[in-house]
Amino acid sequence: MSEKLNKNKLNSRTKSFAVIAGLIILGIIVGYVLSHISLQILINEINDLPVKIDQSRITRSIDYYIGAIIILSIELVLLLGVLYFYYDSYKETKSRFLIVLNLFIIALVVKSVLSIISLHTVAVDYIQVIPYVSRTFFTPGFGILNFVLTGFEIIAISMLVFLSMD
Repeated sequence: MSEKLNKNKLNSRTKSFAVIAGLIILGIIVGYVLSHISLQILINEINDLPVKIDQSRITRSIDYYIGAIIILSIELVLLLGVLYFYYDSYKETKSRFLIVLNLFIIALVVKSVLSIISLHTVAVDYIQVIPYVSRTFFTPGFGILNFVLTGFEIIAISMLVFLSMD
């Protein structure tokens, strides 16, 4: 009988990978929704410009903007998942170390939220000065290096989720 119960349980490694995959998928969905909501503001700004911008540049920049918002949202959702696990551990143990760890993760959550907000704000401001600067549109404030660094942060946070569930 107990053998039958153990077969139905997932081992901790499989459960950890499933949670990480679920958080990443949730982050992609949240990022996609956020980017499409905020993209309407950017498109309105582009349409109000006194100069015409090549459509291929706009399309490339929109894809870049959507990708940046999605990767930042994945990071945010993973951080919220880690925060949940460490808060749950804190409730059980009442450890001072976990209080500090939760505060550290809260600071990273605030940083992620502000990154998403500032990316949108910088993009809107940049579009407004395009006629005075150049005829190109490119989302500033989140370069290729930022994609790589945020990718490493996502890997590190995923490892925290994995270790927290072990």
